[in-house]
Amino acid sequence: MNRLTLFILLLCGAILPASAQKNFKYKAALQKIDSTGFYRIGLQPGLVAKAKPDLSDLRIADAKGNFVPYIQAGSLPQKSQKSFVIFPEITNTPKTDTSTVFIIENKTGLVLDRLWIRLQNTAVKRKVNLLGSDDLSQWFAIQEDIPLQEAVQNSEGTYLQSLSFPASNYRYLKIQVNDKNKNPVKFLQAGIYTEYASTAQSYTAIAPVNVIRADSNKTSFIDIKLNDNYQVNRLHLNISAPRYYKRGVAVYQFVNNGKELLSEAELSSGKDPDMLIAAKTNHLLIEISNGDNQPLNIGEIKAYQSDEYLISYLEAKQSYQFLVGDSSAQAPEYDLKFFADSIRGNTPVIKHNPVVKNIGYSVTVKLAGKDYTVLIWVAIIVSLGLLLFLTLKMIKEVKKKEGEK
Repeated sequence: MNRLTLFILLLCGAILPASAQKNFKYKAALQKIDSTGFYRIGLQPGLVAKAKPDLSDLRIADAKGNFVPYIQAGSLPQKSQKSFVIFPEITNTPKTDTSTVFIIENKTGLVLDRLWIRLQNTAVKRKVNLLGSDDLSQWFAIQEDIPLQEAVQNSEGTYLQSLSFPASNYRYLKIQVNDKNKNPVKFLQAGIYTEYASTAQSYTAIAPVNVIRADSNKTSFIDIKLNDNYQVNRLHLNISAPRYYKRGVAVYQFVNNGKELLSEAELSSGKDPDMLIAAKTNHLLIEISNGDNQPLNIGEIKAYQSDEYLISYLEAKQSYQFLVGDSSAQAPEYDLKFFADSIRGNTPVIKHNPVVKNIGYSVTVKLAGKDYTVLIWVAIIVSLGLLLFLTLKMIKEVKKKEGEK
């Protein structure tokens, strides 16, 4: 009885890791290592392109199919020139009758102590509460009762206000305006002015980049298409003429048959013609305002992903692989995050092989719009239980016959 039970448990233990791997569409083998320890694993653009924007579906699996713990370790841009980076709005903002809520995502990973918000012109008196969260469910207070400024007289219809607060590195920020029994104010966007590096040392190039350009009505339009849904953090324009220029530039990504503003900056002679953005897309649009000047002479345009790394404890001579591409996966919670301080700063860096399709991937069959995955697992468990019952009954009958002899 004990042996049979152990066999069934071992069988289930072997089935579950293999079954979990079937949920991932793609895989990439990791470089083998000669000694056991912590390693920093660089994430190439081809792998990040197949993952969800927050990398929550990324897993490291060993040769037995067991998931290996890891923590994320980013490589953040260094100082150089200034640009305005727009934080994307979280579209599932909850509706409320007592307050206006505007939730944004800080994709830069930077520690912030100031945020710029753009509002539709208003001349009302309101106060703002700022909250932070890492999971969109549990929120923590950052600053309360921040006065909302009134718009100065202008013809643009919008205005900017900065919010100052204690330095925070929350992934999500919630701007909450208490306007009970009052008409709401309208938030348009939020972001930061940041300084960033123009050096390619902290970035990996994305290729190929397909460019179509059109100059019309004092504006240059540069349409950029990529062959996958890459994470794009930097755009470099090779500008050769004129000798002196200073032009406003905006970068958009195409979303749901429309375009979404990512960044507004300035191209100026004497400065590196780079733009910092945060987008996961295969289609971008650059608009350059030329005014009465001739369009810029732009040669090659390059796209880059900011270098991203995972840190994991790996065993020597073992085979590991990345698994990615499960749209239903949630971010894993590993104990390793509590021991990040013990990881040495000079952790060796290893690479992964090109991404390939996971031949073990299987699509869950859905009939009549229903998901029968739970029923299938119930059937498997019932079958195992029935097998155990019949086996025990047979053993009992055998022992009974032996007793009669």
